[in-house]
Amino acid sequence: MLTEAKLKSLLVLEAFFGGLFIALTVGLLFVYLVSIGSGVEGISAVVGISALTKLIIHFMLYRNPGFLVNRLRLKFILQHGLERILFSFIPLTQDYLVIALIYAVIAATPTSTYMNLTIYGSLAEEDIRDVSAKRTAAFGVSGIIGFTLAMLLLAFLPSETKFLYIYLLGSMVGLVATLMVALMDLSHLEGMTIPEGIEQPERLFSTAVYFIAILAGGNLLAMVWVPYVMEYLGGPDYLAVSMNLVTTFTSVVASLFWKGRPFKILRYSVGLDSATPLLALATPIPVIHPVLSAFSSFAYTGSNFMGSALFAGYNRWLGAFRSSIFVVVILCLAQVLVSPISTLVRGDYLLIFTVVVGVKLAAFLLASTAIPEVAVVREETARTYSFTLYGKSVTGYHVSVELSKDTALTMFRLIGTSLVLLALYITYRMLFLMIF
Repeated sequence: MLTEAKLKSLLVLEAFFGGLFIALTVGLLFVYLVSIGSGVEGISAVVGISALTKLIIHFMLYRNPGFLVNRLRLKFILQHGLERILFSFIPLTQDYLVIALIYAVIAATPTSTYMNLTIYGSLAEEDIRDVSAKRTAAFGVSGIIGFTLAMLLLAFLPSETKFLYIYLLGSMVGLVATLMVALMDLSHLEGMTIPEGIEQPERLFSTAVYFIAILAGGNLLAMVWVPYVMEYLGGPDYLAVSMNLVTTFTSVVASLFWKGRPFKILRYSVGLDSATPLLALATPIPVIHPVLSAFSSFAYTGSNFMGSALFAGYNRWLGAFRSSIFVVVILCLAQVLVSPISTLVRGDYLLIFTVVVGVKLAAFLLASTAIPEVAVVREETARTYSFTLYGKSVTGYHVSVELSKDTALTMFRLIGTSLVLLALYITYRMLFLMIF
């Protein structure tokens, strides 16, 4: 018990210092890209290339687990520290493609998988939910400090060097989080066995599609909101950072509010989340957008927490290894999905916000009908819908393969549209391969 309590404390401390690091680096990435003249197109390239790299790496790890579970602690510490150091190179260039490559190298480090593996492989379901909520709160508190500091530094440091200084500071703070990892006892995870097979794949599939939709909607909204406020509405960079600050503060309160709530209550957060893009689009005054971001953060935290809690329960079927990688792959699939969409509709904020609303509403509909723990219908009915969705998706995959052989020329002519379809295809294909 003492060892478990120490591990939980170190996990929370890692999240605290990690929150400072994220606020001073990742939290300013979109702001930095916009400040050097890269709008939605540059943001999409950075997110898309890094997400695709992360997806490929983690799918390979999923198929070859031995790399992760051998000498796990040493690899975790090295990968964790390397990720923090690499961020300091981003403000050395103003070419968004070079930034995309740096970010892709960062994405290739499986730090998040190691962290998930530590949590899922060391704690019981209730402890997973407890430590996840505490990590979210700690992450949020430190994020508030970090974004406040970032906002002050952006306002008062010289424009030509401010991002360099902030990113260097962020990397150094991030290495303190690495020290927390170095203090963890992870000997019980060394050479862990991987269970064979997956129970109730249709249930897992429905939850995974829901999680992808929630994350895709959140990522797409984050990618477009900063350019919308800074470029379209003419808001200053520190106002965009203040949105991140408010979002982080609200996530702390929201994580404590949603913690321990039953799934039937968490379902309402998904419905509230779908209203955010409509409110953002309907508000032309930049200074009001931080308030809207608070509403967005409150709802999104609940819908995200619901997905995490569902996977904490599925850990008994998947095992710690599959659970840890599956969550990361879902995050990557969501980013890969939104990147071509945001590129194809660049500049058309009405269309992008409409897409976000559609994705979030789809997640709400899915949660209400096909996820037994959450659905408004009876559990037997929800499982039937879930199995139907799973079966149709597998059938649709086989049909799409056959059709692609006969319509290759048409696909070349419609290359722009096929990018979006390809993202959807990858989502279903990767989930199908991983479940089987």
